Formats: sequence, C-alpha cells, structure tokens
Amino acid sequence: MCIRDSLDTVTPEEITHWQPGETLLLSGTLLTGRDAAHKRLLTQLANGEPLPAGVDFKNKFIYYVGPVDAVRDEVIGPAGPTTATRMDKFTDGMLEKTGLIGMVGKAERGPIGIEAIKKHKAVYLMAVGGAAYLVSKAIRQSKVVAFEDLGMEAIHEFVVEDMPVTVAVDSSGTSVHNTCLLYTSPSPRDLSTS
Repeated sequence: MCIRDSLDTVTPEEITHWQPGETLLLSGTLLTGRDAAHKRLLTQLANGEPLPAGVDFKNKFIYYVGPVDAVRDEVIGPAGPTTATRMDKFTDGMLEKTGLIGMVGKAERGPIGIEAIKKHKAVYLMAVGGAAYLVSKAIRQSKVVAFEDLGMEAIHEFVVEDMPVTVAVDSSGTSVHNTCLLYTSPSPRDLSTS
C-alpha cells in the first residue's frame, strides 16, 4: 500500500503519523542539497546571514542529491539519492535553524542523525538508491535556486510527482534499520544444488 502526500501542504503534525516502513508517493516542491550546500548554509546562519533568496525550508523537505545535467528533452538527468549518513553532522543544525521537517536520501542514518530527527520530530525518508534514472522520472520541473557555483551540489528546487520513498526514521526516532526483523527459513536450502 502507498500513501500519496503533498510536499506543499504536509504539516509537522501530519508527519508524526508516518510509520517506519510505510511507502509514500510524494508530489510537490522539494529542495536539494548535499555536503557543500549544508556546510555553506550553516556557516551563513552562524554568521548571522539570512538564507539565500529563494531558499525557504520552513515545513519543507530536502533531497540529498547532486543531479546530473539534463540530456535532450529531460527535465533533469539522473538524480539518485546521496548516502544520508554523510549529512548526519549537519542534521541538528539544519533542523534547528531552518524549519526543515524532513529529509530524503539513501541508506541508514547514524546515531547522531537519528537523535537530531527525534529531537526535532522530523522524519527521514529513503529513495531508491541505484535507480537514479528512474527517480529522475518523478521530477517534473527543476531550477537552481542557490549556490550555482557549487555545480551539481547547488541547491535546486524540484517539483516532483509520485516520487516513491519509504519512511526510514519516524518522528520518534524509530529506524527501520534498527527494528527490521529478518526472516530465516526453518529449513534453509542449499542453493548451490538448485
């Protein structure tokens, strides 16, 4: 079962109902950013500077991605998620100082990231890793809104339609990577003889 939700109207209260392992189809506006953008944003905020024009994370989600340039008639080239643990050291600051309520990436979050998610009652969603071309098909519009000098790490604004994600860490800090039960067959088969 998939739950459709709008990134443009989702509220902090609503995300508290999302459960680890649930599949969502997201539509609406999504900002992007990776290591270099996170570092620059937090440095600006620490120096008392405002966020760049066109960048508003209040009740929004960030997609950890460094998209490839479009070819031919594509909106954007391959846009697969970046490993989220790389952003763990920035997570508390981003959630605290920007109004961000969720993040989209790939793989698990480390203890520091999970604690920040729990503290700020945010969520972390996983997109399909290794399927950058397929993920890019959910992106309907794309434009650079800040830090163009960072190239593929610039902040983009994506408009997505039915982008498939899985709730990986819920607002209480429960992670599918820590709670997933593994099924072991009662009588394992030797696959080498099959």
